[in-house]
Amino acid sequence: MIALFKGLGLLLQDNELYGSPFEKQVAHWRNKSEQQIREEVATLAKAKGQWLMASIVGWQAASLLILGLIANYLWKDDFHITFTRVVIVFGSWVSILFVIWFMANMFDHTAGFERWMKAFNSRARITSDADTVECVAEALDMAQLYPEVLDYKQAVTARRELRHEDIRIMREIGRMKQHSELVGQLNHVGEPDPGQNLHLQPAF
Repeated sequence: MIALFKGLGLLLQDNELYGSPFEKQVAHWRNKSEQQIREEVATLAKAKGQWLMASIVGWQAASLLILGLIANYLWKDDFHITFTRVVIVFGSWVSILFVIWFMANMFDHTAGFERWMKAFNSRARITSDADTVECVAEALDMAQLYPEVLDYKQAVTARRELRHEDIRIMREIGRMKQHSELVGQLNHVGEPDPGQNLHLQPAF
């Protein structure tokens, strides 16, 4: 269970990181070492297995408990099995399970299956399955065009291999620089050339 709590702690740290300014995300991943990422992946792998087991057991226990409470409420005074009561029991049970499922689905974005997969993918090495050719090509173009992207890449590769999250960060840094350039060009497009306003004045 210790691994489970450590894994959940990593998920919460990731959630906080993705909600923080982009500069903080860049600094966080720039300073990660290979050993640190390997330890985090190992912790997440153990925690995910324990989380799945705990989720299955918890879901079954909650569903059986709810079913028992509904049945006890209907038959606590008169233990006669009728079709109406059976329909009420199972209808109420399914409805409550749907509500629980909906709440679990909302929780999934924070510490559920979706977040576990995102945590693994962000720390994964660059592969053709996780990183498309277009994504890698864009990161390469950005590194060739903008020194800031190249600096990040060199700082990371000096410590470890590039990961999936590094590709995302490199692309995002490049897009921010590209956006600034385009905005600057847009602000000046259509402006008259200052040289065109110069007219020769007669000497007399």
